[in-house]
Amino acid sequence: MRRHPRRVLLVSHDGDEHALAVALHLANLGVEPVLLDISRLPSSGLIARLGGRGTSRYLLGSTQGPCDPAEAVACWWRRPRRPEPPAKAAAGAKRLFEGEWRHALDGLVQVVPGFWVNDPARDDVARKKLVQLEAARRVGLPVPPTLVTNDLAEARRFIAGCRPGAIVKSLSSLKEGGLTRRLGARDRALPARLATGPAILQERVDGLDVRVTAVGRRLFAVATDARAGGDPDDVRADWWRAVATARPIELPAELSRRLLALQRRLGLAYGAIDLRRTRGGRWAFLEVNPAGQWLQYEAATGLPITAALAALLARGGPGRRTELHSQA
Repeated sequence: MRRHPRRVLLVSHDGDEHALAVALHLANLGVEPVLLDISRLPSSGLIARLGGRGTSRYLLGSTQGPCDPAEAVACWWRRPRRPEPPAKAAAGAKRLFEGEWRHALDGLVQVVPGFWVNDPARDDVARKKLVQLEAARRVGLPVPPTLVTNDLAEARRFIAGCRPGAIVKSLSSLKEGGLTRRLGARDRALPARLATGPAILQERVDGLDVRVTAVGRRLFAVATDARAGGDPDDVRADWWRAVATARPIELPAELSRRLLALQRRLGLAYGAIDLRRTRGGRWAFLEVNPAGQWLQYEAATGLPITAALAALLARGGPGRRTELHSQA
């Protein structure tokens, strides 16, 4: 395959408006965006050549034909869809299909050199809420009192000790886990919720939601008021009405330093960080989404987040993913 000097591989799908926005900015920078939908690889093809006297070569079927991720200046790992087995396949065949594709793709992204945003393995680990909260604590970010448990008695004791009140949210962020909600120690829904598995219980922090989009070493902070959407505990309850209150804000220098330290500790070049700021100016770290969305905040405030991400990808970085921290 002809080597292209300026390509960025977008590992996403053609229904992702964020991928389209970044692709347009890359094209304006003179960089060719190449969309790779890994859910289509069973038909478009995966080839990995290793061993012998030649160098290793990896070819993946993209929208522009076979491509080698190692030849791209950067690879953007953006919420990829995994291959799905044929609906009529037998149970054993489905397990084999899923296992073979999982091992092939997970192995591939570990051995392909280059600049990844984000490194898929780091991205996967950083999604774990316990990892995030511990990392935030270690870099000095203020984390609300938190309990992760499936023990009902322990949960009730913790909730009773939360004087401003407590909230419950999902560890996995699955939609089945529902929105963040307030609850009391004798809440009738608590036993059933903990019976499904451990949950995050946290002392409630009243205040403005602040989304900080970290792109390399740049931080774009936007404040929104969840109360405008009718639910002060979860901005997602009435997303668009809450986003209508969005305004850009300046972060304290020390808070910015700690947020960048969190990104480095998690190995992320990109992250959407959620904070809360109280009326008294106190800050609380809630979570970070390694592939969080930003277009709605950009549209509401004019902050150049897409341009910053495209520029980061277009610059790329030399060497293997282990050098990502120094390049971000």
